[in-house]
Amino acid sequence: MAATSARLTKLYDALPQDAQRRVLEKHLFSLLDTLPEDASNNVLSAVMEMQSRYRTMPKLDLKGKKKEISSLMDALHLDAKLDITRASSNREELQAEVVNSLTSWLNDIWSVVYEYHDDYHQAHVCLLFTADVARSLSEMQGRVGCKCALMNLPIDVSIKARDGSTVKSFALRGPNSLDRAVLWIWREMFVSMLAHGTPSVKRRIPGMFDDIEMTMGWDALERLLYGGNPSMLDEYEGAEDDNYYGQDEEFPDEDIVDYVDEDGDEDYVDEDSHHPGGMCSFHAAHWPPVMEECQVRLRELVEECLHTHFCIMPSLRMFEVIRAISVDPDAADDLLLKETHENATKSPDTFGGALEIYVSKDDAYKIQVILDSHSYLLRPRDTEVLQSAVRVLNDHGFAPFGMQIFERELFESIRTIYAAVTGVFGNVGLDEHKMEIDGILKLRFGSPERKERIQQWTDVIMTHSAPMNPLAFAAMMMGFPMGGPGVQDGGPEDPAGFLDDVDELDPDWEDLKEEFRPPLKDRFDGWHNLSSIWKDGTAMRTVLSNTYAKALQLMPFLRSSDIVDCMIVR
Repeated sequence: MAATSARLTKLYDALPQDAQRRVLEKHLFSLLDTLPEDASNNVLSAVMEMQSRYRTMPKLDLKGKKKEISSLMDALHLDAKLDITRASSNREELQAEVVNSLTSWLNDIWSVVYEYHDDYHQAHVCLLFTADVARSLSEMQGRVGCKCALMNLPIDVSIKARDGSTVKSFALRGPNSLDRAVLWIWREMFVSMLAHGTPSVKRRIPGMFDDIEMTMGWDALERLLYGGNPSMLDEYEGAEDDNYYGQDEEFPDEDIVDYVDEDGDEDYVDEDSHHPGGMCSFHAAHWPPVMEECQVRLRELVEECLHTHFCIMPSLRMFEVIRAISVDPDAADDLLLKETHENATKSPDTFGGALEIYVSKDDAYKIQVILDSHSYLLRPRDTEVLQSAVRVLNDHGFAPFGMQIFERELFESIRTIYAAVTGVFGNVGLDEHKMEIDGILKLRFGSPERKERIQQWTDVIMTHSAPMNPLAFAAMMMGFPMGGPGVQDGGPEDPAGFLDDVDELDPDWEDLKEEFRPPLKDRFDGWHNLSSIWKDGTAMRTVLSNTYAKALQLMPFLRSSDIVDCMIVR
């Protein structure tokens, strides 16, 4: 009998929601009439008891909330369109209404999942909607492009229990900081699911993690474990990302609130509002023991989810995060290195991440192995980590191999700079113009005749018309502005002008930034600085001398600073 019920439960959980309802109505409800009267009465009593318990449970009306938010967002967009025709705007009032609407049901969501231990899926969808709207609101431009009023909008969120006692309070600024409260509620929900949910409920948790990752990024899963607080790694490094957290201001003294439980015990202090960097970062003081025990399992589930992402896209940041949240950091470290080795050469992304991880471990042997066999996977944007890898090779017995990479990459950096120069001075490589440089160098430095010859030479080698770069054309077709005020005034077109307004930390812009504004000087300086700390100074001087000779052969104008200065001015 027990085996039959277990099998039925498994089959029932696998059915769609409507099919589950049909099974109840057509098959299970009718069985009550065939049961003994005592058994059927017990079932009815249990259902009536549950009905009484959930009678006061808040209703999470997602459809109504979406309708309310949608009308406010429509009003915001209309206000933005009419802004240029009016002296005043209602934008700030509308934005405040959106935020108030979002925060007004956070207490209900928390109560449903934490106090009633039910409706987890609906609460999860509501939190996803809240996070998505808060992000959209944060990305909206203010009047004349200013977002100061929005980013400094005070947001007070207070979570209260059914008895009226305060469990948690937030004093935030700007909708971008609302994710702190949302992630805190998510942690409460997952701990409640693990403590009170059925096996079928617990099996939904990994899928919910995927939803959060798609909406807020994988790092939100780490912050979820800390109750919405910043990463411990940011705290340790003292490098909290201002661009990410915006104008969010924390009020640690005000965030500490007393929680009075049913026995009247007032000794509970909400320590999870702080981020001391210890184990209590994963805990909340108001949790009862049955939920307190589940935080370890929650960490394990998050770690498993991040491992899946790490295999696809390894990075040093994710490596450190997984190790920081793991219950067994040493075991996590071994597994992460194994996953790094298995996936290092699958793509340029995995290769760059693996190289960064091996550099952090000073693992010169692994660096030498992957660079020797798969260096073709390196991208220009990986130059900085490659320079660090060469430094590790030099420091740990692989200096000859590192010297080969250094020489090759230094000259490649010079060739890249030359390619950038020819984008403006397209005729600089012609033989007659190279011969003209010899004639200029014979003239006295600083003489009027030499200055005039340099000016004439620069005019001849400079090219004014060139086909638009394919990526520039694609960006223009997608609606990105391809020039600044100078274009309207008849000045030269700046195909990279649109990059001035993009998020510097957004990885989606990496390819365009690499195409239009590669940090050539920084990369060249990185190789030059590396040469100054090389152990074998004699060998390094030989390499630098040979590279300089090649650079002069490629760009003979480097032999004279006044020629270079004139080209820079032009």
